[in-house]
Amino acid sequence: MATPRSARRAADRAPRMAPWFALCAVVAVGAMAVHGLTYGLAAWTLDERRDVCIARQSLHLPAIDVRSQNGHLVRLFDGHGGHGAASGAYIVDFIYTRCATVCRALGAEFQQLSAQADADGMTGRISLVSLSFDPRDTAEDLLRYANTYRARAPGWLVAEAVVPEAMERLLMAADVIAIPDGLGGFEHNGGLHVVDAAGRVLAVFPLERFSDAYALARSHVEGARP
Repeated sequence: MATPRSARRAADRAPRMAPWFALCAVVAVGAMAVHGLTYGLAAWTLDERRDVCIARQSLHLPAIDVRSQNGHLVRLFDGHGGHGAASGAYIVDFIYTRCATVCRALGAEFQQLSAQADADGMTGRISLVSLSFDPRDTAEDLLRYANTYRARAPGWLVAEAVVPEAMERLLMAADVIAIPDGLGGFEHNGGLHVVDAAGRVLAVFPLERFSDAYALARSHVEGARP
């Protein structure tokens, strides 16, 4: 039987314990959030999270309407890869035309891949896509970039989103981040995304492994043939 003194002690302890219960609840919720965001503690960076999603076949680029270097409207990642071939594949990079470093290297690599696709008879089955994420890029900028690297549509599209918000959604889905560097350019991650006709990302390769990206795209195309 509780005495008045023991009842007072219990009443005194209750206010002191309340903050601890609240703290434990916050920690538990935070732990659950971290577990979810890191896919069961398997990924601690954006690139690691992307790799986990690719392994689970759950990384998809949303369908997007773009305007090519020739001013043509094209819909990408809607199940008709290669602009009409449902068994086609894309190799996608993310650029901005004012870039004087990485994007120049990407342009040179895509120029080699374009020649390889022509030689292998893969043009129209493997589509190269350079997507600009810079809202400052104009139709003239895209055409100038395309002409610099001899990008010929439809085999190699240099394009911008018709609706800027659609590009933002695509970058978010791809775990690509582009941050203004304060000097008129961007710091951004990316790589070469090998994507099937419906927008499922098959792999992402670092820039220097562009030949591996092409090999996977070709393997996917040839394996998907009826």
